[in-house]
Amino acid sequence: MGRLDGRVAFVTGAARYRGIGRAIALRLAREGAAVAVTGRPRDPASLPAHERERGWKGVEGVADEVRELGGRALAVECDVTDAASIARAVDATVTEFGKIDVLVNNAALPSEAGAAPILEMTDGNWYETVDVNLHGLYRVIRAVGPEMVKAGGGAIVNISSTAGRIGIPDYGAYCATKWAMHGLTQQLALELAKHGIRVNIVCPGSTDTDMMDGTFGRYDEVAGREPGSSKAAIRRALLMGRQATVEEQAAVVAFLASDDASYMTGQALNVDGGSRMD
Repeated sequence: MGRLDGRVAFVTGAARYRGIGRAIALRLAREGAAVAVTGRPRDPASLPAHERERGWKGVEGVADEVRELGGRALAVECDVTDAASIARAVDATVTEFGKIDVLVNNAALPSEAGAAPILEMTDGNWYETVDVNLHGLYRVIRAVGPEMVKAGGGAIVNISSTAGRIGIPDYGAYCATKWAMHGLTQQLALELAKHGIRVNIVCPGSTDTDMMDGTFGRYDEVAGREPGSSKAAIRRALLMGRQATVEEQAAVVAFLASDDASYMTGQALNVDGGSRMD
């Protein structure tokens, strides 16, 4: 028996091979959930070398992995900046599985973190980041929330960041949008409790992903350091001497989605190896 047997999860931003979203989809499937794996299509030329080498298929690839585990999966293209795209993804999920009772909002843009001081960043970078990280969260919740009410309750897990707990220089709009997520989460926890819906946040610290590697690369470029210098320095500085794995982040998401967290709502959990203790 899995903790999520009989439940249906809708996971955004799950198209990257080395991403937290893929790890979440796989963990929820291992816990027994049917999973709608969503993400927006990417230009093949933009894929990192390791994805091109393995012929990575994005959300289809993750869905195939779920099925190999013996789980049920649906791969759906979903752009969180497009309400119509979200509506199609939600409709497809409900048609396939009959309901949605777990929502994981993982889709995000890094906002050129590491190289985008507010006074120098472009308006385009600011508005695009806000549109994905904050407006996208709003759009998905507006689309999925009514289905969760129909299902009789469930759990929403929003993926923020420790950058949503403390300001970080040169992080562009990323800090602002991740901080805003906390206010929206608390508001939703208050509004949705009457429907049996819990709403919580996971705040990853430095995690071994392509997105984080991009931030390290920008740090190195701005500082004129050898590639890889920032990543090595951060790993040495972290309390546990290493970054988190995507699987460690996914484990906490699965806990919050399950009945083991049945009396938790409106909370933010840092998964950062002790970098922050508040």
